[in-house]
Amino acid sequence: MKGNQDEAETPLEGGSQPSSDDISFGRTLIQFFVIPALVVALSVGLFSFFAWLVSDEKTSVDYLHEVQVGSANRRWQAAFELSKLITMDAERSRMEGLVPEMIRAFEKAVDDDPRVRHYMALSLGHLRDDAAGPGLIQALSDPDATTRIYASWALGNIGESRAVEPLLELVGDDDFGVRKMAVYALGAIGDNRAVARLEAALGDPQRDVAWNAAVSLAKLGSPSGEPLLLQMLDREFLDRISDMNESQKLLAMESAIQAASLLSSLKLNEQIHEIGNSDPNLSLRSVAKKALANEEKSKK
Repeated sequence: MKGNQDEAETPLEGGSQPSSDDISFGRTLIQFFVIPALVVALSVGLFSFFAWLVSDEKTSVDYLHEVQVGSANRRWQAAFELSKLITMDAERSRMEGLVPEMIRAFEKAVDDDPRVRHYMALSLGHLRDDAAGPGLIQALSDPDATTRIYASWALGNIGESRAVEPLLELVGDDDFGVRKMAVYALGAIGDNRAVARLEAALGDPQRDVAWNAAVSLAKLGSPSGEPLLLQMLDREFLDRISDMNESQKLLAMESAIQAASLLSSLKLNEQIHEIGNSDPNLSLRSVAKKALANEEKSKK
């Protein structure tokens, strides 16, 4: 999972554009070990910030309308704001009947600012409607790498089994961020057709891709990634990685704990037990103890 996290892109009112050095929300997202909880946490946090900035109380329907008919600059900003607002239960309910409109807006934006499709894909992923599957699958071949990343995440969050074969192809993508998200999405979908390709991804030269593959394999019930899961659970090993900050280390360890708890492995359980008893982070200790307790409960 690389260097210090870059600051998330901020959509500005009044037609202002971010500088060319800014990095999109999707690229910021892949700085971390990707799990659904992280996506939700980022979305909720960013929405709270922009709710403070925006004085008029617009709904998700209003933002969708702006995506459809707004100016070129406003469309991507409205898509961004929609992707934040739609994390709220009330707004998701409001949008359920408008999924076809969202799909059309996503597909129509193929020649628009790529950020429109980035944030519309994120919104469709949050809604988890199977109807979005075909359009998102088609976006997996988009020439824009960040669009492929967003579409992969959305398909994984939806659990779209029709996306397995094209996602398997993306495991060999030239862009490591795309590979990383593809292996995550395959684990989220949970189709055993992915096992062989994920096992090959354990040897990916990018650490984040290999670690994501190990976690996804555990979700599929395969112990093939156990050596990498043990790495991720080893606090001393992680502390020797200079390009990981503390937040990234904790997130990697938590992800590995959750994955390891799905496997009946004495070595992994011993490592989790050690974390639960002695890790300096109290929150991580709690995660480890809860994972062990849940595993014991499942055996009864």
